[in-house]
Amino acid sequence: MATTPMDIQRRPFSVEPYTKVMLPDGIFDTALKLQRITCYYTNTSTKVLDNVTIYLEGVGDPGIVPVAQSYFFGAIPAGASVRVSWLADFEHGTPGKKIVSVIAQAAGMAPVRTIKQIFVSQTTQDPVTGEYSCTVEEGTLKISDLQMIGPRDKWLPCSERNKECRPSQGPWVPSKMSMAFYPNPAYAGVHGDLPFSDPWWKILAWIVAAIAAIVAIVAAALGEGTAGTAVGGTFDETTGDIECCTPDPGGIPHDDGITVAGVASAIATAAVAVGLSDAADPWWRGQEATPPKPGELTQAEKVDVEFGYPHDAPVAGKPYPVHVDWKYQRITTGNSYDYGVEETQTNIHVSDGVEVEVPALLHAFSQPLVIAARFKREDGKPFYGPDLYAFALLRSPGNGMYFLVDLLDDGIAPDKKANDGTYTGSLNLEAAYRFLLKNTLPLEGKWRVYVFAQDINDATPDMLPEIAAQHIGGFMVASALKITFDPTLPCPLEAQATVDVVM
Repeated sequence: MATTPMDIQRRPFSVEPYTKVMLPDGIFDTALKLQRITCYYTNTSTKVLDNVTIYLEGVGDPGIVPVAQSYFFGAIPAGASVRVSWLADFEHGTPGKKIVSVIAQAAGMAPVRTIKQIFVSQTTQDPVTGEYSCTVEEGTLKISDLQMIGPRDKWLPCSERNKECRPSQGPWVPSKMSMAFYPNPAYAGVHGDLPFSDPWWKILAWIVAAIAAIVAIVAAALGEGTAGTAVGGTFDETTGDIECCTPDPGGIPHDDGITVAGVASAIATAAVAVGLSDAADPWWRGQEATPPKPGELTQAEKVDVEFGYPHDAPVAGKPYPVHVDWKYQRITTGNSYDYGVEETQTNIHVSDGVEVEVPALLHAFSQPLVIAARFKREDGKPFYGPDLYAFALLRSPGNGMYFLVDLLDDGIAPDKKANDGTYTGSLNLEAAYRFLLKNTLPLEGKWRVYVFAQDINDATPDMLPEIAAQHIGGFMVASALKITFDPTLPCPLEAQATVDVVM
């Protein structure tokens, strides 16, 4: 009996379940209790596979507890990549590379087991000093003096017990941070190991900033303790007149409107990664410029950085500049070495916009509301298949409710053809109507469509660490939300399409 010809060709990635956004570079962190283990599973054959079942067999860390769920596909076209995910509790996970095992079986074929690695970091926060620690097997990155440019409504009211006030839903654009890396163990020579033998150390700094923002968003939207996190999500505000706009998703509480704030966070905190460069980050460049003497071991490396924004706030999918002034220090068993750089880096995770196709008029309950989106790279070539993690938010008429729709290029209805660059999804209006009725909201009227997409890390296991480190995922390359430094306005949320729904 032939084995089912399916494979996971890109490593699984983390999706935060409240905001629905992918974490930086797809890395899982135990500071967030619940995360979705998400991946694309590809039919590697030239034929359609019928009646395919996919399930997560297990995770190679007893501290990570997934929720059992099986996926069934009537047919998966040749070459198509289907997106599957499993909710898992990471609270008691340990940092390092972890194995996940996924089983796929098509009708008339033997099952195939695909084993892939996921990357898990462990972020904690000192409740007294506010210092963050992000730990991986290769060492610990400690971050202090984390400062952000925040929105107008900077803080929520304090409780009667004088607890620390929580930041609002953001966005929180990084402006300054002090970082110290402690290798495990101390190392000889110019370069130490990269975390997970893959990303730059700057990715851990991005993770800390993103987690702090996510915790703030969830705490502000859903209340204290709801997020189930190991960090407080607090940071210092930048002094001065610069402030961010505030996302204004509207809608009723407890719907997918929280995703709008999550998208703002993903756009804003990515400035950490942009400013510290895709080609080589300050740690690698600092190491190159400060070779230790023979016999010395590097015990610690420090980077202090300030970020500036010459034009305006970060814009998803655009080559926005970030001015950085960073100072690197290597501390060895015998000496201290210093190096500094002031420069402007530019976001290279760009796109040529998004084209959205929806019906102009739709009779309710006659058929689903189908959304088709096409995303182009800067050179005009399309993103396709597993290149993107994409979704749409549909907002019902007036100050209505948001509904999240996954957008996929897998050739499974409503998508017409796999890997043609058209990401498609649909909303069952009859099912949506039940939720609207409970909240006395109308179905008829103008529905607005907002489309978002994050790129996927495409590094392969055979790459050298310093090459794999230059492949970074999790950047918003398309967004209906734009952050500005105009505190008099909410962050503009512009619909890429509208649909008139009639009864």
